[in-house]
Amino acid sequence: MRKYLLYILGATYFLSACTKKLDYTYDNRLVQLPNSPSNSRLINLIGATELKINGQALTSFVAPDIEGNYGPGQTKGTRFFPESGRLGLTFTIPQEVLKNGIADSILFSTLGTKLPVPPARPFKVQDDPFKTFDYYFVRFTPNLGGYTDSLFRIPRSISSPVNPAAFKIRLVNLSSPLDSHTPVGLQRNGPFRLAFADGTLVPGITPIAAGEYSEYVEIPYGTYQFKILDRDGKEISGTGGGYNILNPATGTLMDVNGEPGIGGYKNTWLTYAPVKTYLPGGIYSIVVSINYDSKLPTGNPNGETYSTDNNVFRVINDISDPINLTYAKIQGINALPSASVKYKIDGILLPELLEASRAGEYSIQIVGKHTLEVLDANEKKLADTTFYLEPGDNLSAWCYPKTNGVGITITSNNLSGKYYNGTANDDATYNTFKDSYPFWVRFMNFCPDTKEVSFMADNGMPFRSMIQINGKGNEHIVFTKPITSEPYIRMFVNFTTDMLLYASTPAIMPGDWVREVRNLKSREFIAKPELYKTLQVPASEPGVYTVALIGNLNASAPAKDRARMIIVKHTK
Repeated sequence: MRKYLLYILGATYFLSACTKKLDYTYDNRLVQLPNSPSNSRLINLIGATELKINGQALTSFVAPDIEGNYGPGQTKGTRFFPESGRLGLTFTIPQEVLKNGIADSILFSTLGTKLPVPPARPFKVQDDPFKTFDYYFVRFTPNLGGYTDSLFRIPRSISSPVNPAAFKIRLVNLSSPLDSHTPVGLQRNGPFRLAFADGTLVPGITPIAAGEYSEYVEIPYGTYQFKILDRDGKEISGTGGGYNILNPATGTLMDVNGEPGIGGYKNTWLTYAPVKTYLPGGIYSIVVSINYDSKLPTGNPNGETYSTDNNVFRVINDISDPINLTYAKIQGINALPSASVKYKIDGILLPELLEASRAGEYSIQIVGKHTLEVLDANEKKLADTTFYLEPGDNLSAWCYPKTNGVGITITSNNLSGKYYNGTANDDATYNTFKDSYPFWVRFMNFCPDTKEVSFMADNGMPFRSMIQINGKGNEHIVFTKPITSEPYIRMFVNFTTDMLLYASTPAIMPGDWVREVRNLKSREFIAKPELYKTLQVPASEPGVYTVALIGNLNASAPAKDRARMIIVKHTK
């Protein structure tokens, strides 16, 4: 009995030692005070840097340096803006700065000289405890003769999409007529329409006039390049991403790669629109407004530019991006040279009959283990496999011919725009970047007559591209085997390179030019040339692509089975 009591006392002491209360804690948050948000959000589309509400300064009011802009280290964090002390694009008003749900005086201003923000003018906000509203602060005027600051109170949805695998999006048109000093080539006439990358209009969103907004529509989650079209079908430029040098005669993007241009810049005949992944459950507004982010070349050969105003668009998150723990996407691609196929996942037949060389639409699936079947046109099973989906995966299932039937290869597509550009000695902490305007190409080999091929530019030269330091994703492509380390060639914007096929070996690079396979032209990377209302069609358009070799090199094969390169675009 005594021994038993000793065991109890010892256990009691051990437990009390483990639960001892510490006399110190760590709090690594930038903001360490409670800051309950209201239902009112400010959208700063005018470039203001300072903010006062009810006489209280929420930003630091630190003036920029003598160059008229903020330089490195010019930060003085505040409780409301702890990182820089300056107002950004969006700001949800905290409850604590309201008085009985009212902000009698909200003042936007700037201390800089480079961005001409209108003089501070107070406005009032009445918070609604049952509805969420955005207060868009923009340059807007219904008449020509100078821009004034204007405020739009627009309701914002925070309710989830009906389909949990979809996102909600709308178009908000706060554009302004442009003054005569703005080049005619930059002027776009509303009402405006929302379209996918190929110019197909988004269902459910009608043309939106200035000062108006559409209802939200639901779209299956995924990676899209939305575009804004004016009444003549011309594209409006997006803002951000660093693609803001425009041709004054056309309003299209100028870059170092393209047709002869102005002042060291060349015409691409493209209009910048960001490629972005829209997450399941997300809610977004695409907003058109005037902005001073656009630049025009002066004509000097040293690349000088000057700023101009222009109606541009940007994507604004109406709620914080949700975390996707549930869904992933997969598409079937037919790499058989002539036969049509169908795909079935977990016993459910996908609706498309895929002709040879065609890619199907993406199917949204729940994460976990799945069974995939390939069927012929009469729904006879040709091959099957199992695969696993992790949250956010984007996969392509390729069916291809092999000696004894049909095989399946599943590849993972990187649609995030993120890439690593360091060296083998780095751990990818600092050299990870994001490309919002990708011209990315990976390569696959599904020709059973070749063990290995390489895809090259003219005369077997490497592509003129922003190729990764550690990878050469176009070289030594083995039959059915995807390159998994640095698989993409990051081509330059508006690339003009033809793509040629070479029969390489592990010891020989590039090998012999395979003349039987037609070269791919860069303009074959354009989905719908008729979309471009420009003097010339661009040389290529942005997206994440796979180029695959399919068919047979055997000279005795029927013409319909002959080897060829196909293009699959994974972004929409």
